[in-house]
Amino acid sequence: MYLKSASAILSAVRMLFSKWTTLALMIAVYGALLLAIYLFISTREATVSQLVLTFAVMFAAPMLFFLLQATSVNYATGSSSLLRKALRDSVKFIAVSLPVIGLTLLAVYLVGKLQVSLTTGANTSSPNTLTTLTVIRYLLMGVVAPLVTIQLWIATSTRGLRQLTRGLRETIASAFAPQAVLVFAFGFLIFAVAPYFLLVQTIPIERAWLEVSVFTARIVVSALLVLVGWVVTIGALSILSTRSDETPVTQI
Repeated sequence: MYLKSASAILSAVRMLFSKWTTLALMIAVYGALLLAIYLFISTREATVSQLVLTFAVMFAAPMLFFLLQATSVNYATGSSSLLRKALRDSVKFIAVSLPVIGLTLLAVYLVGKLQVSLTTGANTSSPNTLTTLTVIRYLLMGVVAPLVTIQLWIATSTRGLRQLTRGLRETIASAFAPQAVLVFAFGFLIFAVAPYFLLVQTIPIERAWLEVSVFTARIVVSALLVLVGWVVTIGALSILSTRSDETPVTQI
């Protein structure tokens, strides 16, 4: 299990950096996505042009997001005409992601309602129960939903929507295979934990210009870690899925 996960991660890293055109494409899409998010947050709806820009960004940001995910899935499978296939797959990814988003929001809402009822009920619940419910909420949003969604993306890209509906149970089950969970855990350290500690870590610097430069560098490095970590994670999961389709997976 560990060897297969490590092999998939190394293969994903090697394939990402072996073609600089692929990496440049992902950086361009990622940069456009960040710019779209920034414009959406910073633009005020005061004039007609600003209102049009806001609506344009509202449409562009999700499309750029799913285009990045489609590129991340397809680069690891050695797909020819990467951009063309990613553009086609990005629309399909939206279709398969919406049910997962809806079910996740519903589950998180129900768990939150349960927490509130246990907190305000006549019988005071133990802190352990409330803590467990909080952990479940975070696991649903940060682990379960991403793992299921990524596997749905991979299955949609490699087998198509029709085959996905026929093998939906197997696809969801593969999201929680030991190899997939291990790859996601490794990727989480790169695209989530490392950028967080890099940004929150305080570095005492006396000179203002140097402090601004260091802070800017930390933001850039954090953004790149998020991109590379996430792309490699999806790429490695895509490689694992492709290999499992070709040969039976023996769990150790």
